Amino acid sequence: MTEEKLAQLEHTSQILIFQIKKVNKLIGQAWYELEIARSDLRDLMEIHEEWEQENDLNQELRK
Repeated sequence: MTEEKLAQLEHTSQILIFQIKKVNKLIGQAWYELEIARSDLRDLMEIHEEWEQENDLNQELRK
């Protein structure tokens, strides 16, 4: 009976280690995707600022 409990504990431990590795991998992927999103957002903000400057300039020329 003790051997059974020990085997169950070892099996549960292996499952837990596998799940922790899986979670760690998913966190790494999420971090990578967050960095890509942040970079895209910075690019979008720069483009928007350029568009605003051009739009303001065009409105000033029309006056």
